[in-house]
This record gives sequence, C-alpha cells and structure tokens, in this order.
Amino acid sequence: MGYIDPLKDGKSRIELIDSMGNDLSIVNDARASFEKTSSQLQDQDIKLIKYLITHNHTSPFRGVIFKFKVKAPLYICRQWWKHVIASNHNDEQLGWNEKSFRYVAIDDSNEFYIPTIFKQQAKSNKQATSGSLEESQNNLAIAIYQQQCEASYEAYSKLLALGVGREQARGVLIPSVYTSWVWTASLQSLLHFIDLRAGEGAQSEIGAYAQAIIDLVSPIVPEAIQAWSSLDISKN
Repeated sequence: MGYIDPLKDGKSRIELIDSMGNDLSIVNDARASFEKTSSQLQDQDIKLIKYLITHNHTSPFRGVIFKFKVKAPLYICRQWWKHVIASNHNDEQLGWNEKSFRYVAIDDSNEFYIPTIFKQQAKSNKQATSGSLEESQNNLAIAIYQQQCEASYEAYSKLLALGVGREQARGVLIPSVYTSWVWTASLQSLLHFIDLRAGEGAQSEIGAYAQAIIDLVSPIVPEAIQAWSSLDISKN
C-alpha cells in the first residue's frame, strides 16, 4: 500500500501493510444501535462523522483497523510504545510485534539514525528544544554523535566475536540504533497518537512518523481525517 521515509535518511520507513474498514464502516457502526446501515457514503453520513469527532464520540472509530510495518530509531520506538501500554480500551485491537535483538543481530554499522540538524535545549521546558545550533557547532555535534554510534557498533561486534550472546551484547547499543515492529491499531488510537505526536511540543522525529500516518491512511478514511484535521485546526 506504499511506504514513506519519514526521517529522509534512506533508513527510516513506515508502510501500511493492511487495513480493514473505511469511512462507511464508521457510520454503520455508529448507527448499529438503531439497526440502520448505509451502502454508500452520503452527505448526511459525512455530517455524522463530523459530529462524532466534534463531540468526541469516537468508539465507532475502533472498527477501522490499520496495520503498519515501522522502522525507526529505538528511542522513537520507546516513545511510541507508551501508546500501547497506556491504552485503556481493553477490547480494542492494539497489537505490537517488535524485532528482538536477542534473536537477530543489527544489520550493519549504518543502521543508526544521525540527525542532520541539532536543536538547542529549551530554557523554559526541560523536555523540549528550541532553535538550532550554529553551523560549526552543528557539524561538531554530528561528528560526536556519529563517533559514538560507530563506537557502539564496534563494541557490539567485538562482543559477538568473543562469543557473547546477542541478548547481552545488545546492551551496548545506543538508543539511535534502528529497530522495526508491526503495529496494529484502530483509527481511534491513530487519531489519539497523532494528536499527541504531531502537535506543538512533540519531538520532531516522531512527529514526522505521525504525519506519515496521516498521509498513508487519508486515502482510506478521507472524511474522518478531514473532520479531525478541521477540529484540530479550530483548537489552535
């Protein structure tokens, strides 16, 4: 169904590998209590989708399911994982199957994410950044960052060569190493993820993945994404 390289480094990737349902599914689930269904999406159905989003009646959005294959730096993966363990919808389809460095070695020394632009630590927010480093400082930051990635991989390789098991050798890998996983989630969960990760204050790298999700699912649920986007804009 197509893929996107969110971080534009030739390594990152998010691919929509399967889906179930569409805008019409949302409408028919919402009208289940009246035992009514629509066979084609009409103007009144689009209005219903807008109403559901505006008033936060989002349980009908759980019936639309998406499955993604994601490749991202480990620290992005761990931010993402919070959306799985924090889910309070016990009956919701929310799956996570991740590559394990216990079973497979990392692919090669280039499988690390190295930012091209480094931002400054925000003075008023301990968990945020603001502005970018001056060019010479940015170049030095890239060199330091890359050196540490290479040192991490070298230590990992030496441990494997000594016969150390992968489950222990992986401990020296730094959080910028790439990993991959399959994520299955409802449209309701996707919109919640996007609200938090594409908004102001979110880390730019995970924000790039959130935007990629919008681009991938919009052709399948265009009316829902349009209604959600309009509501999101009205909040700002």
